[in-house]
Amino acid sequence: ASRPGHFEGVTTVVMRLLNAVQPDVLWLGQKDAQQALVLERMCADLLVPVRVRRAPTVRESDGLAMSSRNAYLSPRERQHAAALSQGLASARVLLRAGERSAARLVRAIRAEWAGYPLVREDYIAVVDAATLAPVRTVDRPVLVAVAARVGPARLIDNFEWGKA
Repeated sequence: ASRPGHFEGVTTVVMRLLNAVQPDVLWLGQKDAQQALVLERMCADLLVPVRVRRAPTVRESDGLAMSSRNAYLSPRERQHAAALSQGLASARVLLRAGERSAARLVRAIRAEWAGYPLVREDYIAVVDAATLAPVRTVDRPVLVAVAARVGPARLIDNFEWGKA
């Protein structure tokens, strides 16, 4: 919602690349989970003869998801950026303890971020893992996804919950 038209552009570029290269396997990163789901659906819907796979998010030692955008952060911004993964970790702890309210998970992430004034929320979402539709209650597999600006960088992170 915060980047209208983004996925239309991504699907066009990736489809053109797939047509030109005709690979057997398309690897996507879990860090861009929404984009991966859109591209998986595109390949299935258009019968693209490619096997789509997801690679797990690679993380820095403090939990921050690795990204080329991390290079744009000053040392202080870099310290604050770790709040993204820390907020997600708080939500994961609540889920393990039995919490199922999406609103409470969002509040927990915001509470974690409150100690990091350089983190400017773009979105915090708890959505159905298959459709990306918002959920109120975690009663199916979900994606807990966040995006925030830290300094000049827009950073994203997520985790899936309840998938086998």
